Amino acid sequence: MTREAATADAAETSARALLDDLPRLHDWGRGPEVGGLDKRIGERLIAEVGRYERTRVLETGAGASTLLFCCLQPGALTTIAPDASLQVRTMAEAETRGIATTPLRFLCERSELALPRLVANGERFDACLIDGSHNWPAVFVDFCYMNVMLPVGGTLFVDDVQLYSVHQLFMLLRQQEEYEYVALDNKLATFRKRLDHPFLPEWRSQPYLEQNTVVPPESGEESR
Repeated sequence: MTREAATADAAETSARALLDDLPRLHDWGRGPEVGGLDKRIGERLIAEVGRYERTRVLETGAGASTLLFCCLQPGALTTIAPDASLQVRTMAEAETRGIATTPLRFLCERSELALPRLVANGERFDACLIDGSHNWPAVFVDFCYMNVMLPVGGTLFVDDVQLYSVHQLFMLLRQQEEYEYVALDNKLATFRKRLDHPFLPEWRSQPYLEQNTVVPPESGEESR
């Protein structure tokens, strides 16, 4: 076994140990909770991150997924979440478990503000996870900027597709030629970017949008 393979095996072992004992880092008024990460979703993240060498990872939202990505020893990890107390708990948990956070850049701010800055700086990422705010329009704002920063072959994870706002993005991407649908693991959808388009095309080239658009007969062609 090569040194690189041994390192990768050790990273996956560390990540799976985390999945066997997930931390309760979130508090939504009901006491400490794990959040949305589980073994099936975790295995998908491990497999996809392992596709790249020195993976550059970007996630909106934070928690156990942040620790999992750190376990996998990426080349760089950027986590965006506006919850300072969650940042403190996540970093403390990493220290307690001996998880190195050297690759981690934690931006404690809203993704709507942080992502445009990353785009302006010309940053690129191999894998992006949308799991921050699930409100309108935040999930689409996250996608818009992540799409700019994802190269062809990059992986996009969309979590919590059971929520209406996220489900609309999921359904849109299922029919877009720019993305290949890979899998749905519980509530996590995985896509692979196929075309080097930093922006999706005009609405007539978005099948899901066109199929669900009703134009009033009296509006005439001009409104189309």
